[in-house]
Amino acid sequence: MDTFIKYSGKKPKLNNPVLIEGLPGFGQVGRLVAEHLVKEFNGKQFAELYSPHFPPQVMIQNDGRIDTITNNFFYIPKMGGKRDVLLVIGEAQGATITGQYEICEKILDVAKEFGVKDLVTIGGYATGRLLKEPKVFGAANNNAYIKEFGKHGVVFKTKGNRGGIVGASGLLVGLSQLRDINSLCLMGETPGHPLLIDAKAAEKVLEVLGKWLGINIKMGALDKRAKELEKFRLNLEKMMKKMKKEKGEPGTGEEAGTDEDLKYIG
Repeated sequence: MDTFIKYSGKKPKLNNPVLIEGLPGFGQVGRLVAEHLVKEFNGKQFAELYSPHFPPQVMIQNDGRIDTITNNFFYIPKMGGKRDVLLVIGEAQGATITGQYEICEKILDVAKEFGVKDLVTIGGYATGRLLKEPKVFGAANNNAYIKEFGKHGVVFKTKGNRGGIVGASGLLVGLSQLRDINSLCLMGETPGHPLLIDAKAAEKVLEVLGKWLGINIKMGALDKRAKELEKFRLNLEKMMKKMKKEKGEPGTGEEAGTDEDLKYIG
């Protein structure tokens, strides 16, 4: 099995679309942001990304049916502004280094097919501490974005310390340079604790996106979504631990100390 995209129904016709990536990471910030936009603006799913690099399991629904782990593509016409929006959301990122590259390349294939010129990835910026008013940090592949998003309060300097963005949120920004796509990573400041689903950080990122797109984004349902994500995360973690125990493997990447288990800022 190779990584592939499966479309459902007719492909949407989009006007100058923006692609927003919201996959799991620190504080689940990216996923919270993307799923909130889909719910608030009635996003429509039109494609799924399947890959052998996702965790080897399926999810059992309440009615007994199963769902395969995928990354899903949604579109929102205009989203209250002048441009259409594409979103990619999923339960997991690639579990290997090779998988990360392969999946990101497929996401960028979809971006090019629909004429995307602007790509925004969403992640969490782990600081190790709780904050009443978290900042939004940014990294971009062009100076115009740094200037434009700086006007909306995004912090691009890190006091002289160079850092890295591991996972899809960083890799998509880097690889998009090779396809002439302007891209930016927005990172909501979050403690980075694996058990925290950070709705506050997601809200700050949504505020920035709202200013940039010129739309009003209501925040009321964020806390409810954070609780739903926490329940899903606990179930996924429980299943992964059970599988590893049955195979006699260490419980987590931190315990094992392996390079294959990636930690994500995105």
